Amino acid sequence: MGAVGGMTSLSLGRPTLLLLLGRIAGYGLALGNSILVARALGAERLGEYAYAMGLAGLFALLPNLGINPVVTRAVAAHPEDEGAVLPIAVRTQAFLAFLVACGIPLFAALLPVQPVPLAYVALAAAQLGLGTLGWPYLAVLAGRAAFARVAAVELASALLGTVCLIGALLLGGGVPGILTAHVVAAGAAALVARAFTHPSRRDRRRPALRLRDLVRQAAPFGATAAVQSLYTRLDVLLLGQLASSRAVGLYSVAYKAPNLLTYVGSTVAGPLFPLMAQTGTTENPVAFQRALRALGVTGPAVALALSGLAAPILGLLYGSEYEAAAPLLVLLVWSAAANWLYAPLAVALQARRCEGWWLASLIAAFAVNAAGNLWMIPRWGALGAAAATLVSELVLVAIGTGLLAARLRILPAWRPAAGGLAAAAAGCVALWLGGGGPAGTALALAAYVVPLLLLRVVTAEDGRLLLGWIRQIAPRAASG
Repeated sequence: MGAVGGMTSLSLGRPTLLLLLGRIAGYGLALGNSILVARALGAERLGEYAYAMGLAGLFALLPNLGINPVVTRAVAAHPEDEGAVLPIAVRTQAFLAFLVACGIPLFAALLPVQPVPLAYVALAAAQLGLGTLGWPYLAVLAGRAAFARVAAVELASALLGTVCLIGALLLGGGVPGILTAHVVAAGAAALVARAFTHPSRRDRRRPALRLRDLVRQAAPFGATAAVQSLYTRLDVLLLGQLASSRAVGLYSVAYKAPNLLTYVGSTVAGPLFPLMAQTGTTENPVAFQRALRALGVTGPAVALALSGLAAPILGLLYGSEYEAAAPLLVLLVWSAAANWLYAPLAVALQARRCEGWWLASLIAAFAVNAAGNLWMIPRWGALGAAAATLVSELVLVAIGTGLLAARLRILPAWRPAAGGLAAAAAGCVALWLGGGGPAGTALALAAYVVPLLLLRVVTAEDGRLLLGWIRQIAPRAASG
């Protein structure tokens, strides 16, 4: 990782695919867990569970305070400083986790409405606090460019979560039992992260990083993380305050797949950070262009597929009771496609010291999201919350594109942009005319692909490049 300057689009493909494959497996387990929880609890009790987890999730990134990127950057630039950076990061993380675990129940108690017992919120908060204890170790692994180990830790944590959840369901613990299982799994996952990291001993000849310096370097990233956390969780909180528990339950089910998709987008964009930080302030690396094009092409295709099959998928996975969430899934999956578009833009801006501008963009989108939720939820319930999410995500795409042009002098390529818009429009029209379902969805995807091929947005070279990455990963995976 220290030789970031030598990165190419080819070398970036390997870590991206390693992370993506590991996280896809983890996301599959998470989706399976959500299905088990939904079927075991039913819509009413699922709403209580979703509210407690969503309320704790409002603070999900606050314990970070930007510590992770500081640790990753320090280890990547000077591996010998790992022993001087990690201990203070772990101690600070533990203190922040304690504050959050105690503060969330107090915040819940101050809310005007208490739709669930405070004990549920306390368990969700404990799960969050314990889960963050492994973050500094994952940051060290990222700094070492040990992406296979990062994927292994995340997958092991997901397996632990599934095992604990199944145990709770077999014991018939209901909402409290499931939340307790999450707490146990979170603590075990932190231990797994430390075991996989094998922290280096501190070199006494090198000065340890002071808390003051750690906080100063982490502050800009922490502010962005805090706003991001509030932005992504506000809809669930306001739904719990302004709508019924059933509406929260349906919304949480519809949000599962789009939420997983946003993580996929961040996984693809994440390895671009060191490359964009190393290259010139206005340089547009080929790897960045390819990642932006790949996400821009794949996102609408996934959104079209899930839009056409929303009701059957929800009925098959969760039961007929949840088919009413299909319109919510349609809106939210398109918001995930928008998220894929701006994920590389956010990485580029923050890597090239424009994190303040991106923070301002998030604040603007948060204001749009809050105003939209407050106006739409009383009128349309969960459908209004989904619509507000889509609008605010599109706002971020527009702002991110403008900032990339204004601050980094990177303009959108006309062919991928025009081809993507034309393909998305053709796919949506075909889906509407076809009426959804398997046949209508197939027609929509066919209509979507044609403009991409005609305008050469997708070429045979892209396929050969992807196969090359896979061939390079396969021998490494086989050798462990």
